[in-house]
Amino acid sequence: MFNPKSKIGNRKYTRGLTLIEVMITLAIFVALAWMMLLMVQEIVKGWSKAERQRVLYERAAGAMDRMTDDLAAALCAEPPGVDQVLVRFIGDIDPKTGVQRLMFVRSFEAGPERAMTLFAGDGKPNEVRFEPPEEDAKGKKKAPAAPVNQAVDQDYYTGKNVGDYRALGGMAQIAYFVQDQTLYRSIRAPADGKFGPLLAPNAATPLVTDVLYFSIDYWSQYTYSWEDPGKASKSKGAEKIWDSTRGIEGMPLSKFILHRKGSENDPEDDVFPMKVRVTVTVDSPMPRCVHTKLLEGVGARDGMLFVDSTQGFPAGGKPDSLILIGNEWIHYKDKTDDAFKADLRGARGTVGQDHADGAIVRRGETFTRVVFIPGFRSDWTPDEVYYQRKDALAGRPRNGP
Repeated sequence: MFNPKSKIGNRKYTRGLTLIEVMITLAIFVALAWMMLLMVQEIVKGWSKAERQRVLYERAAGAMDRMTDDLAAALCAEPPGVDQVLVRFIGDIDPKTGVQRLMFVRSFEAGPERAMTLFAGDGKPNEVRFEPPEEDAKGKKKAPAAPVNQAVDQDYYTGKNVGDYRALGGMAQIAYFVQDQTLYRSIRAPADGKFGPLLAPNAATPLVTDVLYFSIDYWSQYTYSWEDPGKASKSKGAEKIWDSTRGIEGMPLSKFILHRKGSENDPEDDVFPMKVRVTVTVDSPMPRCVHTKLLEGVGARDGMLFVDSTQGFPAGGKPDSLILIGNEWIHYKDKTDDAFKADLRGARGTVGQDHADGAIVRRGETFTRVVFIPGFRSDWTPDEVYYQRKDALAGRPRNGP
């Protein structure tokens, strides 16, 4: 018989979560976790980009600062007391790589950069000093010992040999060149007029690796703009080669705008640029750099380049809207999520080429520095040929002393 006072009859039951409620709760947690994951990914991506740019800026800034210091101290005339023609300012093109290179002479004073010499003033130059011969037990003199100081040229070195430190001073030869996407700097003191030995990686110091582009522009007396104004304009852009002697034969220096046959050893008519603009495009090593791949092969004149993704590349139509495929630079006027619309194939002096599918597409970061040469020298020789040449190039009257 049912008892209304029974505790069992009065028991209250608690209702649990239904399946739908559990699923909704799980969905909320999944959505929150997904949002958190996206936020972490964006933070990591932003940090990686900032770190990559920081490293690039530090590497490029160091190289630019070194080049600026060297160029700002470039000599444009022989110092007093020098009876040899040693001052040179040569900018040509490496015949093996097709990349520009720069060679010049700069002045040095006592400072943080010092040279090493095998001769430290403990004897006269080219002097050979022997120790006195020793006597044996019977009083006979032994053969002279090996020379203590070999004949030397009082030559200077920069860390290649161990010797006595001495302030560099005087003149030093500097060379900048690129090989295997590495920018090198060479230095030799005292200057001897020979730049060939400096143009080798084993005689140079690497400044920056992963150099995608290296360009040097020279401001001459005919220059009115850094950029080439085009054939229709009467103005003249910057020069890509330079020969301060004006007399070096052979390509490409024989095509120097101020070339004069037979004046190589005549310092009186030497010319030096007013300004030098250095442009370097540096990238992080693969695969940490911003890059993508071609989805299909393209011809040397194709305008549409389909890629995996264009994320990380600048918007089109800007000066830095440039990509590198193989050895060809391409400027694009627009981009979509998976394609570049090129408006200039073979930019930056390169040549349009065919590229297979899967080819790597890179961009890098570009840095530019303009350095004024304090002792620049122009050519205002009263020669009608040069006046005519200047008028033809610039389309305006003489504007300098």
